[in-house]
Amino acid sequence: MSKALKRFFAISLSEVIFREITDGLVIFSMSFLTYMLIAEWGGLSILRNVLRLEIETPSLLYFCGVALVVFSMRRIGDQRRERAKRVAAEQNAYLASTRDPLTQLPNRRQFQIEVSTALKKSNKTMSVLLLGLNHFKELNEVYGHLGCDEALSQIGSRIRDSANPDDLFARIGDDEFALCLAGMDPENALRVAGGLLEVVKKPVQIGIEHHSISASIGIVQVGRGHTTVDELLRCAHVALSRARSGQVDCCFFDPKMDAHVRARALLEKDLREAVGRRDIRPHYQPILDLKTRRIVSFESLARWHHPINGLIAPYTFIPLAEELGLMDVLSGQLFGDSCRDAANWPEDVSLSFNFSATQLSGKNFAQNVLTILADNGLPPYRLEAEITESAVVSDFEATRHAIRTLRNAGVRIVIDDFGTGYSGLSQLYELRFDKLKVDKRFIQEIGKSSESDIFMRAIFGLCKGLDLCVTAEGIETVAQADAAFAYGAHQGQGFLFSEAVPADRVPQLLIGFPQAKFVA
Repeated sequence: MSKALKRFFAISLSEVIFREITDGLVIFSMSFLTYMLIAEWGGLSILRNVLRLEIETPSLLYFCGVALVVFSMRRIGDQRRERAKRVAAEQNAYLASTRDPLTQLPNRRQFQIEVSTALKKSNKTMSVLLLGLNHFKELNEVYGHLGCDEALSQIGSRIRDSANPDDLFARIGDDEFALCLAGMDPENALRVAGGLLEVVKKPVQIGIEHHSISASIGIVQVGRGHTTVDELLRCAHVALSRARSGQVDCCFFDPKMDAHVRARALLEKDLREAVGRRDIRPHYQPILDLKTRRIVSFESLARWHHPINGLIAPYTFIPLAEELGLMDVLSGQLFGDSCRDAANWPEDVSLSFNFSATQLSGKNFAQNVLTILADNGLPPYRLEAEITESAVVSDFEATRHAIRTLRNAGVRIVIDDFGTGYSGLSQLYELRFDKLKVDKRFIQEIGKSSESDIFMRAIFGLCKGLDLCVTAEGIETVAQADAAFAYGAHQGQGFLFSEAVPADRVPQLLIGFPQAKFVA
């Protein structure tokens, strides 16, 4: 009976008692008042005089009663329809707030509610799996938003069909899906993760094409009441990021990862502030002519003295600056400061500055370099622009255009860290470098094996044939300096001669440079 009433009135039995019966009492009261008005209070006489008709009391009362019943039924029907619409709207709104419209999986909000409830009620350990699709941005570039939506819809359906009905699963981000598994030990959680990866990597159909999508999974385990859902998802995301960076399928969360992530986040914040305050300054390491033992150039090297952590190595913050999109600003600051300092050096001493691959690919890179040189009064012929092999390979056409513009203006071009990249001899020949810097790894291997000696002879023979000046990097001992010079190196750089020094110490090096104790 209760269900029948709910179907008819679109409300529960308790609501019928408080709403429909109340309406009935109102209608009964109106009927009673109408009867009393007509029958007892002279209302019938008034109607007879106005209508000039002989109206019997029972007929009029019957008419009024029927009219009131019709009115009441219509009113109840209208209320029923309005309530049905409201209930339907509320249900749709609820579903919209708890479901992902594309995959029809629970969304992040619903996942948080259900997992939070499970954490409070369950005495078992739980595993949360965060699945992230790899290279999904590239898929968007190829197929567009509609193609990505189709791929996500298919993957969502697969996850829903493969998951256990008792498991909690949801789409919580653009390319991320989460599953909560109750009572799962690490071994079983890893087994489930492997099954998910197999399901996801099956090709999806986008239009008439089939495309395979790989995924990675971060796994975090927790006991009852140990944490919040937000913290679980954060830890799972840390494990997912580690899986992606390590190029592995699955990775379990470890508290050490959390410490690393927090330290990185703090370093990112400090780096942004340091760039904003221009705290990162150029230091200068001398480059010597190995024959005359005279300083011919200074390489500008970025140095960041952190107020708490001390000196932070460039290999730590330079890649981070590139990831954060700060490299153009940071390099511009360092290059401008270096040009300003070098303008005060003797005319025969050059500035050597390393430009990144991202800078070389910029449309106005070469012109910006020449503008900064002019603004700081440093002639182009006193600049040696260092470019790594990886920069040559990343965008050869952009690099060739930039080099041509700079060389035409008088800038000398140096290929840095030679032997560590993937450039071909044809590229080196076509780009027409002025100098080549042999990576310190090879210099420090001199004399240790016949293979390293063969490689060094090949490098210096190539440079001699191309008429290139050669700088040996990383010289730390007199023996290395002697060997590099014997092989044919023209210049040397390394701690044997000097560490990188701030700008105010450069004049001291130029005036009273300590003679290196090596045989020329």
